[in-house]
Amino acid sequence: MTSTRRQFLQAAAVAAAGPAIIPKAAANAFNLKQFASEVAELVSIDSKSGYEEGSNKIINIFAKRFRSIGWTVSTPYCKGRGNALVATSHKNQDRYDVVLCAHSDTVQPVGNAAKYPFKLDGHKAYGAGVADDKSSLNAVWWICKGLPKHVTEKLNIAVVINPGEESGSDASRAFMAEQAKKTPIALIYEPGRGEVPGGAFVAVRKGSIFLTVKFHGKPAHAGNNPQDGRNAVYAMALAIPKISAVAKKYEGVTLNGDVVKGGTVPNTIAEHAEVTFDFRFMNDKTRDAVLAEVDAMCKKGFMEGVKSELVPPKISSALARTPQSEKLIGLVDKAAAELGQKKPRWLTVGGASDGNKFSAQGAAVVCAMGVVGGNLHNPQTEWSDLSTAMPRIQLSQRVLNLLADTGL
Repeated sequence: MTSTRRQFLQAAAVAAAGPAIIPKAAANAFNLKQFASEVAELVSIDSKSGYEEGSNKIINIFAKRFRSIGWTVSTPYCKGRGNALVATSHKNQDRYDVVLCAHSDTVQPVGNAAKYPFKLDGHKAYGAGVADDKSSLNAVWWICKGLPKHVTEKLNIAVVINPGEESGSDASRAFMAEQAKKTPIALIYEPGRGEVPGGAFVAVRKGSIFLTVKFHGKPAHAGNNPQDGRNAVYAMALAIPKISAVAKKYEGVTLNGDVVKGGTVPNTIAEHAEVTFDFRFMNDKTRDAVLAEVDAMCKKGFMEGVKSELVPPKISSALARTPQSEKLIGLVDKAAAELGQKKPRWLTVGGASDGNKFSAQGAAVVCAMGVVGGNLHNPQTEWSDLSTAMPRIQLSQRVLNLLADTGL
């Protein structure tokens, strides 16, 4: 081991240690070299959404780990995404006091695990999927295996690992909706936000829906009788700026027409066209208002002779900052203060996570509780700051201690 490497390991252990609120044995049990080795193993496994073989390998690793500490483990199958994992500190898997949620899948194509292997440069780890979500997924294991007995006895803690977070499916969405109904509290282990020095947490995530509007015109020969046609592409061109302008009426809403299709050949007036918008929103009330307004616009139409229709979208929810989540944020802040850590910084971000699913069912949610990372989804530069692993693990352990002692 080089001198620089040894100094980093020593400095990370000293810098991350807080007041002796987490049991001394649990704190001392953290071994950065072992943690890095485990993350390297996960990074070496291709687990793109839909690649069931790789995702199942990761689920098997965690199933074996949690069984080794006496937790109850089930691995329900999500068609098209592979096995999920539910590990609970009690035998009851019908109701939980708190969920720790992470995901086994990545956006990285099969083959990137070998092309962009785990690499440690100082305190930063690199590799395909190292930050999203394999370092944080590993941190969940360390959090749970280091908990005091009175916490796991008092709380029925569930670890939920989703094999379809990056690219959802009907099966994985149904699985997550079922899990979300079982708990009043969810801690989501997406990577800590590396764009903020020291890493930030997430209090609000916008909801995300793809809105497709279809246009039905009338074909005609563009040379002989264009006047008899009704051009669906023209109607779409008129509709895009009008629909996009709806966003200006609502705080935090974006409507971007990003994909268009239309027509068949240049010498035929286009009979069909369609545009798909990326729709982001801050809360479900706003979501419903925008959907109603866009639907009304489509029913009225944008051009005479061309029918327009809003395709019924798959509804999702925002991760909203509710009174209950505000209490949970306060508990995380309190835990950080007791550990001597910097006061958490809470962000509102545009991208969704599994936290949105728990929030939709009324749970108090905090997100980005995992190891700090950045450059997500870029296999060449994605990084995870392993010097933040121990402080983040201790923070979650303290939050769970507080939940066991005082509740929310």
